[in-house]
Amino acid sequence: MTEKVLTFFLNGKLFGIDIKLIKEINRNVEFTPVPDSKPSILGLFNMRGQIVTIFDLSQMIGISGDLSKNSYTCIILKPTNNAQNHVGFLIDKPDDVIDINRDYCEVPPANVSSIETEYIQDIVKLERGLLIIMEPEKIFKV
Repeated sequence: MTEKVLTFFLNGKLFGIDIKLIKEINRNVEFTPVPDSKPSILGLFNMRGQIVTIFDLSQMIGISGDLSKNSYTCIILKPTNNAQNHVGFLIDKPDDVIDINRDYCEVPPANVSSIETEYIQDIVKLERGLLIIMEPEKIFKV
């Protein structure tokens, strides 16, 4: 059985997310910071009249990042569990949509120290390196 996964780079590491969970990818996102919000919340973004909360995924999963760029690319997730709120997170750049055979997926090892393992669904060994497939339902509690 295969599933389609959008791959993207975050702080030089290759990540992926199930394509069925993604609403859209926006480039050059301009968001408004929210005073006194959690450190993981970067701000709010108006997406055609819908307010999207923008998160710092690298901070949430425990990897250091550089958010000093002038333009950002953002992945917006589809709302789940009858939620009306949209959430998104910043990435370095999107990559490809690839087919992942579930037989090649492995559970994350217990000694993955640089990333919070509770947010990792699977790890897949590709020719170009390791792909870390994330579980946004756990990260954003959507």
